[in-house]
Amino acid sequence: MALKNCWEIKKCGRETGGTKVHELGVCPAAQETLGHYCWIISGTFCGGIPQGTFAQKEATCLSCEVYQLYDPMCGAVNIQVQAEFPEESKKFIARMRSLRR
Repeated sequence: MALKNCWEIKKCGRETGGTKVHELGVCPAAQETLGHYCWIISGTFCGGIPQGTFAQKEATCLSCEVYQLYDPMCGAVNIQVQAEFPEESKKFIARMRSLRR
């Protein structure tokens, strides 16, 4: 199974070079190259609306197919993400640690 980034799954066009970048700008998840862990990024544009922090958007994220697929605690393919995208996984872990401080 190919591991798609959130912008590929959601088809939002907000990735670098995407169809909606000129209109809406690049999504922070794409800028941070955290397309498998987008929920950790503040200001993502899920549903075409700028979202806040994870705490503010948690309910939306918990029901999202990207979160359900890649969540480290129970995501179906998180181990595959860690193996195929180790640098992205390290960035995610570092960001999680900084939130706990």
